[in-house]
Amino acid sequence: MAERSPTFGHVWPDLDDPLDTARVAIAGMLLLVGAGGLVAFALTRSWIALTLAGAAWTLWGALSGLLNIVVAPLTTIFGNLLTGGSVGMGDSATTLAPEQEAAMLEGLLEQARPAHQQIMAGIRLAEIYRTHDHDAAKADALITRLCAQYPDAPELRFVRRT
Repeated sequence: MAERSPTFGHVWPDLDDPLDTARVAIAGMLLLVGAGGLVAFALTRSWIALTLAGAAWTLWGALSGLLNIVVAPLTTIFGNLLTGGSVGMGDSATTLAPEQEAAMLEGLLEQARPAHQQIMAGIRLAEIYRTHDHDAAKADALITRLCAQYPDAPELRFVRRT
């Protein structure tokens, strides 16, 4: 996740995110082209060089808009499809009832999935047991089982009853 700059308050790009990497790469290339056009205009007073700088600025606006408006939502949708998440764009697009969510999470716990997914599904399921079903014993049993199964999991650090 991107961190905030302590000095300027803006968000640094997360270079582990392919879209942020693409934004940085495109911005860097077009910044060099635009700066080169401005330097060439300053040296030669050629309007073609100034046009090149303007074209780089325009292209950056178009490409960043394309990345933000088209590519980012599509990658969210495809990523959710591949990982079994909801296909909706917003929080209210597909909200499951607690019973449906509990059934889905119980199904996930029965499948062979990576440890992190198992743990996160178990934590959310325990929360549903505790808050919706008002069954603290069932929630505690699930957390105890997860702690025994994954004793060194940092995700369980805040839900352990020790």
